[in-house]
Amino acid sequence: MSSNTKICLVGQVLVDVSFLGDNKEPKLRFGGIFHAARALWAMDCPYILAYVAPEYMDKEIVKYAKHHGAVTTYKIGNVLGCPNVVTISELTEAGPQKYEFLLRDAQECIMDFRIIEKACKDNISDVLIFPGGYEVDDVFDILKPSQIDVHIDINFQPENPKDLARLGRHFATVIISTSSKTFLHHYSGSSANFCNDMLGKYCETVLLKENRGGARFFQALNPELPLKISAQVRNVQHSIGVGDCFNAIYIYFRHNMDERTALSYASCVAAEYACTTYPDDFKNAAQATLKIPADEIVKLKGVSLPWEDRPKCHIYIAAPDFDYIDRRPLEKVLKCLEYHNFTPRRPVIENGLMGIDADFDRKQMLCEADVKLMDECKIMLAVLLSDDPGTLIEIGMGVERKMSVIVYDPYNRATNLMLTQLPNLVSSDLDEIITAVFKYAS
Repeated sequence: MSSNTKICLVGQVLVDVSFLGDNKEPKLRFGGIFHAARALWAMDCPYILAYVAPEYMDKEIVKYAKHHGAVTTYKIGNVLGCPNVVTISELTEAGPQKYEFLLRDAQECIMDFRIIEKACKDNISDVLIFPGGYEVDDVFDILKPSQIDVHIDINFQPENPKDLARLGRHFATVIISTSSKTFLHHYSGSSANFCNDMLGKYCETVLLKENRGGARFFQALNPELPLKISAQVRNVQHSIGVGDCFNAIYIYFRHNMDERTALSYASCVAAEYACTTYPDDFKNAAQATLKIPADEIVKLKGVSLPWEDRPKCHIYIAAPDFDYIDRRPLEKVLKCLEYHNFTPRRPVIENGLMGIDADFDRKQMLCEADVKLMDECKIMLAVLLSDDPGTLIEIGMGVERKMSVIVYDPYNRATNLMLTQLPNLVSSDLDEIITAVFKYAS
């Protein structure tokens, strides 16, 4: 790869505390911009680290950065008032990740302008900025007169996209995820709204990361024809920092190949990052990915499902959806589907509860309404909360209709031969269930 590529990573260093469940010890490791740093280290790409963090972390940050390939490490801001610790209870992002930033409201950061300027003059080709926890305007002001390509991930900040104008020139890339509150609320979850506001005004290109549904890359010269990049399906161990890894790998490769190829490599390497929290294992997998020829990497099949297309995928929920039983596993599934912008259809909620004294006509009306609802859906997702005969009959009907039938079995009830063998998937693992939804919806 080009020896002229050297990337400066700007942002916070955090301590990620991941709760693994099953009475396992929580896993602690450096997060924040170190996710992108690990990606560049795995690619043997020269980079420098320009970080903000509390003083107690400095010694270990410098040590860790040196061990993982940083050419130089600059501390550009000192964090006071909070430990920069994030707890994570949903690791795979099957649904909302449930991040908790400890003492977030007490955080303040004292920036060092001289160090920022020194970092930005360290013979770099690109700057990748992750805002949050510090005054990013200070970085913009120093980068404004330079010719360095500036990329920014605005997943969390700035809350007002107009603040991007402070750079005084176009960003090379503005990056955002469909899970971002800015994307969902400020732009109503519309890629068109976002691109109309960004392209040609604040940036030349937009990289929209769509979580398990791949990514789209929009260019100011032709915004109506984005590049669509598939997500590569793996056995996901975690989703923390996977998008940051994707960012860094794309920016590294863009200097040496066309955008589609660079993004395809980034997708594959990011998928490997999601498979492990052990850096050496990740680096081995990333280096193996590099051996895949470019003409083959762009042909790899995966999952591509744009955010705006997902509401069209109606999912029939087969379950004893009754208010007098424990529906927590069902409610968890529903939250996951809604988080990923699918449309779950709940026959009991939409058509009504039969009632113990229902007459024949009432029963017939509800039966026909449920069957009609089933015909409107592409996928059936059954949730085995009990040995409910209605749920089991619906599963059989879905199979007979050649629907994609996915069975979430949180209590491992499924033992019957037909029940275990006829559906497309039966699993007690919610991550596997959501992965299957993307597979059959795309």
